[in-house]
Amino acid sequence: MRNLHAAPLLILIAVLIPACTTQLTEAGKQVNLVTASSAHACHVVKAFTVQGSSNGDALNTAFNKAAEAGADSLSIVNVEDAGKMQVAALNCRR
Repeated sequence: MRNLHAAPLLILIAVLIPACTTQLTEAGKQVNLVTASSAHACHVVKAFTVQGSSNGDALNTAFNKAAEAGADSLSIVNVEDAGKMQVAALNCRR
């Protein structure tokens, strides 16, 4: 019987946890992820460090910031700790 009382709380937690992650903006969805070897043919718009609750969260933040900077692509330069990475916003489409 005790488990039945905990169920609504567990459901609420499960619903709220994904709400804490950074969502991709429409502009962020248009940014491409490129490999380091492909990035050499691109123009660097801006380099920056992002941090999130996870690597996926940080990557979503990076895509959004790259779009805000006017970039069409993104390259991961270095992954430091869980949820923290250095990235480069790039223009690769000419």
